[in-house]
Amino acid sequence: MKNILLSSLATLTLGTSALSADDSGLYLGLGYAATNINLTVDSLPTDQQDLLDASTDSVILIAGYDFNKYIGAEGRYYLNASSLAFDYYLGDTPLNGTYKAESFALYAKPQYNLGLITLYGLLGVSFNDYTVNTLLGGSNNDALFSWGGGAKFNVTQSLGLFVDYTDMGKSDNITNTDLTSWNLGVSYRF
Repeated sequence: MKNILLSSLATLTLGTSALSADDSGLYLGLGYAATNINLTVDSLPTDQQDLLDASTDSVILIAGYDFNKYIGAEGRYYLNASSLAFDYYLGDTPLNGTYKAESFALYAKPQYNLGLITLYGLLGVSFNDYTVNTLLGGSNNDALFSWGGGAKFNVTQSLGLFVDYTDMGKSDNITNTDLTSWNLGVSYRF
């Protein structure tokens, strides 16, 4: 999956030879993510499958490149700001666990500029590295389909404020993890 995405990004790069300076460029960003974490275990009885459904704070580092005014590529690094403790029951036995995660995502970024606002989508893959310390789980590394969409307010030609939603996929391990987030931040185009 990683090779397919990298090949696609390389093809996009080579296929955009006639670009104007105003339509392309490198940008960096920093943001905040309210990350929703949903942990489930399908093998447990239906009323005991949900171990955790909570939100936590994450920091996002962004690096991207606009090939032209319609398409770009973006990389995002999500770092869960703190570990999250939770309690659950296995039958009548109370247990507890902790959750900590980081994710790296690579996206193709179709976009459309409306002047003050640029609307965009995000399609790609996320590499999620999370630790679920429970009786049923441990550390997992997943490469999953990831998608999202949002809007950027163009303060100046270089400075932008963005808000978006990303779904970083759902794993199918012993402990199923579904990660989604609402993100906001600032980006600067060079």
